[in-house]
Amino acid sequence: MVPLNNLSLPQLKSDVHAALKHWHSVDDKSKHLLSNLLLVQNKRRSLGPPTPSALRLATNKVLLEGLEQLENQHPQAAAILQKRFLDQKNILKVSQQLHLTVDQVKHHQRDALLQLANILYAQEVKVREVFITSQESQLEARSYTKLFGVDGLSEKLLTLLSAAQSPWVITLSGIGGIGKTSLANHTVRQSIRCLNYEEVIWLKIANQGKKSAPPLARPEHTFHQIINNLSKRLLPALPGDLAWEDRVQQLQQLLKNQSFLIVIDNLELRADTTFLLAELVAMAQPSRFLLTSRIPPADHAGSLTIYLPELSEADSIALIRHYAGEIGFTEAAAANQEELLPIYQLVGGNPFALKQLVNLAKFRPLPGLLASLKKHPLGDGEEIYRHILKETWLTLSDEAKAVLAIMPLAAEGGMDPEQILELSGLPQEHLWPAINELIGRSLLEVKTSNIWDRFYGIHRLTELFIRSLLDDDDI
Repeated sequence: MVPLNNLSLPQLKSDVHAALKHWHSVDDKSKHLLSNLLLVQNKRRSLGPPTPSALRLATNKVLLEGLEQLENQHPQAAAILQKRFLDQKNILKVSQQLHLTVDQVKHHQRDALLQLANILYAQEVKVREVFITSQESQLEARSYTKLFGVDGLSEKLLTLLSAAQSPWVITLSGIGGIGKTSLANHTVRQSIRCLNYEEVIWLKIANQGKKSAPPLARPEHTFHQIINNLSKRLLPALPGDLAWEDRVQQLQQLLKNQSFLIVIDNLELRADTTFLLAELVAMAQPSRFLLTSRIPPADHAGSLTIYLPELSEADSIALIRHYAGEIGFTEAAAANQEELLPIYQLVGGNPFALKQLVNLAKFRPLPGLLASLKKHPLGDGEEIYRHILKETWLTLSDEAKAVLAIMPLAAEGGMDPEQILELSGLPQEHLWPAINELIGRSLLEVKTSNIWDRFYGIHRLTELFIRSLLDDDDI
């Protein structure tokens, strides 16, 4: 897909004129084919293989539909364009048929081209809005209202996603809770609005590293999971009993012929990431893969790893204030730097750990809380987060604990309220207070499948913590 960053009415008028002048020509010059319009691209996909004649037919169909609308609004303008370009009559002949002077025909033709361009412009804007809304609905729901300290990384990532060249596989790597998924979500939304890809697919890899994982939980198993999910989304007509090699081949052919952005979120095993790079690079171009992984993969041709560092002190303090304001912790939101600095000094610049500690500090005295946490040897961000969650657990209501305890059972897309109600065993009247409590404490993530449905899941670090409690019989 040709990137569409801007839609200019004057340029569209010029392009429409060129496309009309070449109504009867079959060539591959993009300026003659309105190839930068989603209107035309959608028509092309419905016409089969992109042969030169099919490309011209798609363009002419879009122009003809625009002319039909123009005829309803301005019959004479449509007639002039019809006679001049579709019927290939010169200006003198048109002036005689319509009883106009040559100058009048020229003037009316300029107006008609602008009117037709306005019609196509309005149609294109509408198609783009539908496309962007549809693609954004494929993504994980935002777990943030504002990001801190990632502007430079996001700009770099967007540039890479917009380039028609290597790297074809990009990995965002960093410790748990550092914001890999949020950065991917934020930047992919920008890429969608640039119309860089025909479609965006978001896959979340689940059930990695669990004690109950089957023996097949190897790199090949993860690759099979990805291929099966992609073929269901992109090639739903494939028979279920199709041989594995044929499924991979057909999917690879599609990814080579069209431009998709495929996000694979939540990779955790080093072997998975290293194995996947070679397989995914072979399937990419022009399609691209964006991975998030706690473990940085080995270098591989055609791929690039972007490392997410911890937030700086200034960005951490800004995040603390912003998040405190969001949860109604007005004292922390208004606190000066000296008062907030001990939080940063304890947990560093891990966004997830910072938010959880601020949330906990709303319920527990901060000095005693920090002192309690300092008693434990704090390693990386994940270990810090585990200690914070242990303290957080003690401040939750019994109903919230019951909901949180069953959330590791949620599938990739999350758990709906009916499932939560059944598995938690809570009375109906206690369900929503418990869900709202967990959302307010940033322990429950809201997921969407359409404008009305809501599903609920938990961050991978929260899941690991809950599982560790279950394994230790501490719940």
